[in-house]
Amino acid sequence: MKRNPGFELRQLRHAVALAEHRNFARAAETLHITQSALTRSIQALEAKFGARLFDRGQREVTPTMLGELVLRHAAALELAARDLQRDVELAKGLEIGELRIGAGPFAGAALVGGAVGRLSRAHPRLRTEVVIGPWQELPERIRQREVDLMVGDLRDVGKLEGFEVQPLRPHAQVWMCRAGHPLAARSTVTMAEMLAYPLTGPRLPAEVLDWLKQRLPEEVRDIPGSPLTITCDSSEVLKRILVQSDAISSMAPYMFADELRAGHLVALPHAGEPLQGRYGAAWLGGRTLSAPAEEFLRLLAEVDAEFAEIEGAVLGSEGAG
Repeated sequence: MKRNPGFELRQLRHAVALAEHRNFARAAETLHITQSALTRSIQALEAKFGARLFDRGQREVTPTMLGELVLRHAAALELAARDLQRDVELAKGLEIGELRIGAGPFAGAALVGGAVGRLSRAHPRLRTEVVIGPWQELPERIRQREVDLMVGDLRDVGKLEGFEVQPLRPHAQVWMCRAGHPLAARSTVTMAEMLAYPLTGPRLPAEVLDWLKQRLPEEVRDIPGSPLTITCDSSEVLKRILVQSDAISSMAPYMFADELRAGHLVALPHAGEPLQGRYGAAWLGGRTLSAPAEEFLRLLAEVDAEFAEIEGAVLGSEGAG
């Protein structure tokens, strides 16, 4: 008589977590269940397969050969389950559907906030989750169906295969510092003069890092690593750093328009050609966007156009951004 495993997807998820953390206590914590509940779940799964899926060592738990086979299929089933859930939400539409947006903690978060707010006002029953994370990790989170689309810097994402991209307007980066900074009253500022003060900013895409290094004085151009003295992925924290120090940073004007208007921060003249921020949204290619996703993208473009107007008003020049 053939054995019928009759396993549950929940049990497979428990096995995947245990394989990832190699420890019952840590895996149970991430699953938000008790360690004893996880132990019973794994034991029940092993009983259904009629074989041991994990070897319990003194220091860690490791999958057996059969366990590795089960885990490979479990990962595929998990993706299939997420695709099924997404298709169900797609059919529900704007009123009772769900949308998961990944955003980088710097420019991405600033762009997303306004669009999500307008989306919620128009469709208050729509369940929306905004996941803020390093932009380098967001493509993989899309592949794993943890988020539906991402918003942020597209320099590296645009080079990845299998993604569709909706670019936003280019936004010229502006060097800025606190009011009263020794460079604030200067009509011209060189990169060498800026380097006399700490440079701060988020973790930079490779293309931006190369752009910045090419504009450094020759004697420091080949120093390995980032020229940033302070690395900070939060725009809000970074603005506080600027107000309280002599640090200098480069950001799109829409990200600090309120601080410029209030006189807390001031824009410095560009030391040469300004860097253009290349932001946009990206999602897996070949997948039909849900109604909430399409509406979010429309609102994102609307907010982005308004940011361009704000930049022009703040900087007193047409076409800024």
